[in-house]
Amino acid sequence: MSKKNIIISLFILIIASVCGWFATKYYLAQQAYIQNKAGIVETKPTVEIQSDGRQAIVVKVFHPSQDGIQVSEKKIYTNFLPINIAEEVIKEHIGNLKEGLKNTRLLGVYRDQNNTIYIDLSDDFRRHFSDSALFEYYLMESLHKTILINVPGAEDVKLLIEGKEIESIGGHFISLHTLKP
Repeated sequence: MSKKNIIISLFILIIASVCGWFATKYYLAQQAYIQNKAGIVETKPTVEIQSDGRQAIVVKVFHPSQDGIQVSEKKIYTNFLPINIAEEVIKEHIGNLKEGLKNTRLLGVYRDQNNTIYIDLSDDFRRHFSDSALFEYYLMESLHKTILINVPGAEDVKLLIEGKEIESIGGHFISLHTLKP
């Protein structure tokens, strides 16, 4: 092999390496932009050891209001399994809702191989919803953020009512798809 071929091969290898580095940086920047646009910042759960030896996890619970989405911090007592954390934060989320919606029962929480969290709620969630399109948006967005912020590995959220997909909660937004914006 001649010196010229070796130099050309090294030059091509360097160009390919630089292009790969830029492509990786671009991909990571796009992922950060998407998460930032959705208002999702990855956090590690804060664990507190109680005087009785129980472990509490401090979580952020988002809830809708007429002015937007509010956030509060709550302590939950559960093991560190993602599904159990999801169950507890959903219960906290429901507890912050308006009268009528508070009567909603959590029927189950499931996770598929794509790390989509399925939330199965009682029909009270749909029946007692009577508000504006903006409030419905805040309700869905707050539920989505509550799960993605607190449940390790969660990628998306899908809402079920009585074990079935429904077309809409309040008639303003289609809920047949996942809640990812």
